[in-house]
This record gives sequence, C-alpha cells and structure tokens, in this order.
Amino acid sequence: FTFLDTTGNPSAGIGEVIVDPENQHLAAFLDKVDVVTYEFEHLPVELVKQIEQHKPVYPGSRAIAVCQNRVEEKTLFDRLGIPTPAYRVVESAEQLAAAAAELGCPVVAKSVTEGYDGKGQAVLKAPEQAQEAWDSIGHTQLIVEAFVDFVREV
Repeated sequence: FTFLDTTGNPSAGIGEVIVDPENQHLAAFLDKVDVVTYEFEHLPVELVKQIEQHKPVYPGSRAIAVCQNRVEEKTLFDRLGIPTPAYRVVESAEQLAAAAAELGCPVVAKSVTEGYDGKGQAVLKAPEQAQEAWDSIGHTQLIVEAFVDFVREV
C-alpha cells in the first residue's frame, strides 16, 4: 500500500506514506499506485479530479462532491426515492425559526458544507433558539431536519 497524506499527520502504518501538504509529490504517488481510494470525505474535490485524469478513483469526484454538500445529498436521495427526514434549506435565523415551527421541534440544524460527526450542527427544542443556533453554526446556508430519535448510528 502507498498512502498520500496532505495534512502532514499521517495515520497509516501499513505501507509507504508520502506526506504532501504542499501538493508537490502527487506525480510520485501516482507512479506507485494502480487505483486510488480514500477514507476521508473532506478531501478537496479538485484533487480527486486531478487524480482521475491519471488513475481510476473510487468513489469518484462526483460522489465526493455530493457527499460534501447536504443540499446535493438530499436532492439525490429525493430523486432516488431514498427516504430522509423532512427538511428545509434556510439562509437566515428567521428562516431557521420558521422551518423549526413548520417541521415541529425538536429539529436539527446542520451546515450545508464542512459538517461531520456533530460539527456544524445544533438541536433546536423551540423555534426561539434559532438565532443562537444560527450564530453557533456560522454558515450562510443550513439544512433543517426533523429530529430522528435514535439509539446509535450505524
């Protein structure tokens, strides 16, 4: 195995690691591999597109682009008939409050991009919490979803 690490903090311990935070060694990495995959969905889409010009990449750049944008994810799921909680896209604290009232609290507000493992999220138990949630997330567009009570994530 050969690993390309763009952060300077590689975790791989089972093969050669090419540390490349400045994107100077991509060609050397590509010379050593036949196929490329990744485990981190916040990889720059442009980097995946660049790699696709030389080697097969799984999942491809379109898949990672969709995974990085919750509006695109929801649109795809809707088109494919995959059920999701009811949701609204909002662009202000006022719209967030209205969506919370319409969907019925509790709701979860999530950043459209850059969110993972609870980062960029807030649970609203009442529409009056919209301004605080909006400010804490700090993005210009959010997805607001009906809350799904769960025991654990799969």
